[in-house]
Amino acid sequence: MRPLDSPLVLIVEEEPRAAEALATALRVEGHQVIVCRHAVDGVNAVSFHRPSVVVVDVATDDGRGWDVLAAARDRGRIPAIVVDREGDPSVRRAAYVAGADDVIGAPVDPAEVAARVQALIRRGRPETRGDPVLRHADLLMDVAAHEVRVGGLPVTLTAQQFAILRVLLEAHGATLEREQLIARTESLGVEPPSDRAIDLHVTRLRRRLGDDARQPRYIESVYGVGYRLAPSETVHASGLGVDPASLLDALPDAVLVVDGSLEIRFANDAAARLLAVPRAAFAGQQCGALLQCQSCAGASLSGPRCFGHIVLGGHGQLRDAPAFLRGPDGPLPVTLSYGELEAKGGALLTITIRPREDAAI
Repeated sequence: MRPLDSPLVLIVEEEPRAAEALATALRVEGHQVIVCRHAVDGVNAVSFHRPSVVVVDVATDDGRGWDVLAAARDRGRIPAIVVDREGDPSVRRAAYVAGADDVIGAPVDPAEVAARVQALIRRGRPETRGDPVLRHADLLMDVAAHEVRVGGLPVTLTAQQFAILRVLLEAHGATLEREQLIARTESLGVEPPSDRAIDLHVTRLRRRLGDDARQPRYIESVYGVGYRLAPSETVHASGLGVDPASLLDALPDAVLVVDGSLEIRFANDAAARLLAVPRAAFAGQQCGALLQCQSCAGASLSGPRCFGHIVLGGHGQLRDAPAFLRGPDGPLPVTLSYGELEAKGGALLTITIRPREDAAI
């Protein structure tokens, strides 16, 4: 798992292959990556995710990519790289005037873009240096703005609650003793903090975040010791004030939701496009029958070899497992990631499908 404070790069590019090539080059360098293929999603992502750098093809959606550049400029001067695939000098000049930090023309070399992103991050801006944006599941903390959001919705915290949440996020899942939390908050209140005060602050913090101590998604107790972040593999759809289906539809990656018997309950728009299957045709199908997963060596991933069965059997999460699926034009090279989705009626399983640039079997 990448560190919570590893740089997050937003790519706004409507051409799928170009977007995936850029994303792959950036992930190789250790960056977190979000891909949006529509300008309006890119504008929303700038506000929601607060990326470290934005890479935008301004020709996206017939020129609406310029709106993303404007959003990056207006939202705390987020560094931005403009992609100009036409090599138009007027576009280059306009990009710099509009606030771009760098412009790259055709042919676009993903490795070069990654290097330029890294240079921007190393150089940094005074207003972003030292003031990270911390993330855990759908929780985001903007330290400089002293702002916390859960599922895109703002959450108001006291100074003590903010300090406790920050140190937990910065610990990256390590357990913190109450004494460590006391040291972090001792200068923030009138009364000297104590174990009991820390427990009270955490209880109220959980309440503000909409967390549940019995099934924590943000903060979990370590009996007799202290607190730590809950594992971030579980995505919770309830309590966010947002329709979970709309959240999944907004994701650029293909996502299927299956139940305990691996029957498909939901597929987002990206899955329908990737697999060339109408969304209405997904519901009720067995995941294995639809995807026909194979290993990279061509062996069938069915029965006990099925990744979904492995995850449901309690053998841990799987991330970016390489496989081949049945695609519209033959075997489709992909990576598969699995996570739990808490919903009424019991836990469901999400399957995130990302195409790989790979040779056919």
